[in-house]
Amino acid sequence: MTIIAAVLLALAVGVTELLPVSGTGHLYILSELLGISFTGAVFRSVRGMLCLGGAFAGILFYRTQLADMLRETLVLCGLSRPRTRQRGEPFGRRLALLLLMGTLPMAPALLLNGLRRRLEEGDYTLVAVSLLLCVSGAVLYFVARSARGKRTIHQMTLADALTAGLVQVLSVFPGVSRVGLTTAVLLGRGMDGPAAAEFSGLMGVPVLLAAGALELIGAGSSGEAMAATPYLILAFALSALAGFFTLRFFTDRMEYRRPTGFAYWSWGAAILALILFLASA
Repeated sequence: MTIIAAVLLALAVGVTELLPVSGTGHLYILSELLGISFTGAVFRSVRGMLCLGGAFAGILFYRTQLADMLRETLVLCGLSRPRTRQRGEPFGRRLALLLLMGTLPMAPALLLNGLRRRLEEGDYTLVAVSLLLCVSGAVLYFVARSARGKRTIHQMTLADALTAGLVQVLSVFPGVSRVGLTTAVLLGRGMDGPAAAEFSGLMGVPVLLAAGALELIGAGSSGEAMAATPYLILAFALSALAGFFTLRFFTDRMEYRRPTGFAYWSWGAAILALILFLASA
């Protein structure tokens, strides 16, 4: 691991992880270009720190919503008093329930990690990444073109959150965009662009925290990974910074444009992954 590699990985994945273009797919492509092994402890450590950086970006960007959810949860548990009296269920409490419903399906998704590792250890990892990038982009493209949703996040149902959480499970495979699938599902279920972007981003906070912690635990404390610690810290900081501005860009874009352009980005990355595979064959 070099400082240039850490910077490139952090900036590239910090942006793509929080857009509907698959951060893991881009991580594999860039790692191939930089000559970093998919199966090494350094790769897993880098992936773990980049996930934590994305989660930290989400915490900063959605700090108001997360604080509101925490406050209302404490009120519900009797550990805090409500600030003011209001009719009906506070939205912070409802949003926390929606987020929980959308995150729970990722727990059994850990069972798919073994299959993902087989893809990493095989000779056709980049082929799988290319194929999944194509499929992920196609789903986003066709759903986004036909979607005409007008429901806001305040009108979101538990069924919407659960459906988004179920399709999110597929994002354990490299090349499948978590943001892309969840955004497409929410748009297809009648949510408007800002609502789909906001809830996809909120779901990323607990998912990326868990994914990052698991990757770091799996990487262990090998000498190679420990030697790369300064670069891993740099990767975390840069990915968090890039992720914060990426969330702002994606949220603003979804206010007035459909995300079909990101499908073209995914297809371009898929072509690059296939070219790299053929060049290394």
